[in-house]
Amino acid sequence: MAASVILSPRQTLTASQAVALTLFRDGYTQRTIAVRTGTDPNDLYRLAALHGITAPHGTVEGHNCHEARGEEPCTSCAHAHGRAHAREHAQRRRTLGALPRALRPRGRQVRRAVR
Repeated sequence: MAASVILSPRQTLTASQAVALTLFRDGYTQRTIAVRTGTDPNDLYRLAALHGITAPHGTVEGHNCHEARGEEPCTSCAHAHGRAHAREHAQRRRTLGALPRALRPRGRQVRRAVR
């Protein structure tokens, strides 16, 4: 388990953290930033809050940025977070594994049920 380092605003950033914050400000997704820089998502939002950097409004990252600062999310960020949450649940519902065992099709019925 890696320990998170708490930075003071005066402490300098590493090169990967600076790149991560720049990408964050420019609208890249959390996943893309983590792949490119190796920055932990929780650290990304904490660093952004410490250095006054915000993600574009109307994005899931923008919503998480509001939460990291302890603010109420703006309307456009709340809608983006809701859409992402609904999409995630819809993807889970589409799989047969998400169905209760009693409702799962048997035998040849599987092909028709997966559509």
